[in-house]
Amino acid sequence: MMNLLKATEWLPAWLREHPRLGRIVFVFLLVCAVGAGAGAGLLFVYSSDLPEVRALEDFRPNVVTELYADDGQQIGSFALQRRVLLTYDQIPAVLKDAVIVTEDQHFFEHWGIDLPRVLQAAWRNAIHLRTVEGASTLTMQLAGTLFLDRTDRSIRRKIQEMLLAMQVERHYSKQQIFTLYANQIYMAHGNYGFAAASQFYFSKPVKELSLTEAALLAALAKGPSYSPVLFPTRALARRNLVLRRLEAEKKIDSAQMQQAVQQPLGLRLQYPRNDLAPYFIEEIRKYLERTYGTEAVHERGLRVYTTLNVVMQRAANQAVRDGLHAHARRHGWRGNLPNVLRDKLGKLESYEDDDWKRPIEKGAYVTGLVTAVDDKAATVKLGPFRALVTAPDFAWTGRKSPAQLFHVGDLGIFHIREISGGIARVDVEQKPAAQGALVTTRRSTRSWTNRSPR
Repeated sequence: MMNLLKATEWLPAWLREHPRLGRIVFVFLLVCAVGAGAGAGLLFVYSSDLPEVRALEDFRPNVVTELYADDGQQIGSFALQRRVLLTYDQIPAVLKDAVIVTEDQHFFEHWGIDLPRVLQAAWRNAIHLRTVEGASTLTMQLAGTLFLDRTDRSIRRKIQEMLLAMQVERHYSKQQIFTLYANQIYMAHGNYGFAAASQFYFSKPVKELSLTEAALLAALAKGPSYSPVLFPTRALARRNLVLRRLEAEKKIDSAQMQQAVQQPLGLRLQYPRNDLAPYFIEEIRKYLERTYGTEAVHERGLRVYTTLNVVMQRAANQAVRDGLHAHARRHGWRGNLPNVLRDKLGKLESYEDDDWKRPIEKGAYVTGLVTAVDDKAATVKLGPFRALVTAPDFAWTGRKSPAQLFHVGDLGIFHIREISGGIARVDVEQKPAAQGALVTTRRSTRSWTNRSPR
């Protein structure tokens, strides 16, 4: 006790006159000093093995290798990560605003860490005794994504993320950081960055995004659990939250917000497919990998121009399909269709077939779901379209009524004769049992003249 009293002799006189208070202040300062020393030690330990952020200058993210036909149309792609790179100027203002007001409203003011937001999040988490709010800035998210394992929820990883964010802010401009973030963020379903996400979810380039579409992409930056494909209700709620944040920050007015929140998700999914000429594209892949290596083909974004003619290829594909279905009709109706309810393939009201993810147009053969049937007609769902199937549409089967042909939940093949609005006129088909192939050659019209040697 005497040693403790002597240790307080340096305190101000008014504290020495109150020995008990002086001892409390001394102990408090001692604890603060020990805490500061421990904190400094932890920072030293955690920062000793951090990567060098200057490596970002040479960072080359994986991008899509694209294949083009002889007229410049894209016919296929190869990628481990579907990503299309953007520059800062190519990102529309509405998307920048939507991301910043939702993910990091002080992005252009802070130095990598938003201290007021950290304190606010800590207070709310303490009140609820659990994590209800995060405080990661865009820079912290970028640093964590590029250099750390973001599935690690430890304090060590969080401190390293903060240290890396401060380093990134020292070496790169806000525009560079936002551009890296916009190209790197995971947007679910194998898409990385806003450009690839815009093509996948809305079938359009990022520069053409509407207010509601930009808000949905900003909402999806929260994580794949807000996928509008898998969790549409959750995605819609998050999108509307983004719209309200835009209105609160005066980026849009109240009328725009009220109108926008009433809009549906408006998805126009564009799944990447190599099905126009799959064997041709597969041979190109093998050649490219032999010539340039697997890494270059799947990660380095090659642009490959081929000799394929899209019009001729589509005509050939259609001719083979028509021939196979004609062969199937000549051999009679087999029946025994797969059934969503019997085979437990899903619910009648929510079933989605892979065929419906492609453009459905006149001449196509599409899987349809029978949703209702009686002796006079069967109602068939074909993605966004509906068809009413009556006796003339399946005369070749020898059946008299739709009830002899279908059951509710059956998945059949239908040939699209016409489309008008949301209604399709169809013929009943069946999956061909035979296989076919077509090889065509074009004879040269060039004339040759034999000449005798001189």
